[in-house]
Formats: sequence, C-alpha cells, structure tokens
Amino acid sequence: MTKLPMKAGLLAVVAALAGCSCLKSPDLDVAPVANGSKYGEGAYANGKGGNMPNSADVKSKFDSEFVAGGFDKVYFDYDSAAIRSDAEGTLNKFSEFAKNNGVKGVTLEGHADERGTREYNLALGDRRAVSMKKYLIGTGLTAEQLTTISYGKERPAVDGHDEASWAKNRRGVIVLH
Repeated sequence: MTKLPMKAGLLAVVAALAGCSCLKSPDLDVAPVANGSKYGEGAYANGKGGNMPNSADVKSKFDSEFVAGGFDKVYFDYDSAAIRSDAEGTLNKFSEFAKNNGVKGVTLEGHADERGTREYNLALGDRRAVSMKKYLIGTGLTAEQLTTISYGKERPAVDGHDEASWAKNRRGVIVLH
C-alpha cells in the first residue's frame, strides 16, 4: 500500500516539472544548426528567395542611406516581437527604398539580449525577424524578396550587462545581398 502514494507523488513531481519546462520556450527540443534550422527559412539556407543578389548600385545606395545612419536596425522591447511605433518609420522608409530601387534580396535578422537560454533567444529572434517580414509584406513588399534568420543572443551589437546594452541587442537588422 505504501508504493501507491509514492508512485502518485513521483508522478505529480514529474508532471510539475514537465509543466514548468514549457514556460521557458516552446522550442527547447530543437537543436538549431546554421543551415536549414527552424531559426531561418529554407530559402535562406538554400540560397533562394530573399538571398537573391542586388546590384552594386542598390547595395551602395542602401549602405550610404541606411547602414551609415544606423537606419538598418529596429529595436524591440524586452521579451517582445511586437513592432514598436519608432520602428515603423524605419520599416516604412526601407519599404519605399526597396520599391523605388528594385531591391531583390533582403535578409531580416532577429537578435536578442543575453538574458535567457540560447534556445529561447533563438526562438525570440525568429519571432522578431518574422514580425518585421510580416510588417514589410503589409507595406507592399513580396515574401519572395524577404527571408528571415535568427541569431538569438549569439551576435550582440554591444558588450555589456546592463539595460542600455541589452536595449541595443534586442534588435532586428535589415541586410541587403
């Protein structure tokens, strides 16, 4: 008779632990890899879609108008993939640039700050890149022009362990090919 309460107690502990693990990330069982991972679309990994090269003139113009001024980045709130109002201007400006200059291939990178597990931040970076993609499609760009990839916390823009650093690392980056 003492085995039954012991088994019930053990079952309760296992159920509680299983329930807690899903709070960290829905993608904990995914081992990301550089090519073909869940954290970047197949088109990127296969060299198709948003990975089409742009002309040297378009790339140069993008670098001088966007990259040089830091307008190739949008920032996100902590633990969020929602497009902030200050990011809308950047994305709208890029959309107009892309339409006016025949942009072919764009990769939207999602990044996270150092807090959280690697797997959680890869998933968060993916959600950020996808939200940028959805926004840009809503402005008239095509899905074929855009691809996404997440770097999670693996490529910080700023070294540091404070809110100012974390805020710069919670970003999406527009990259022309």
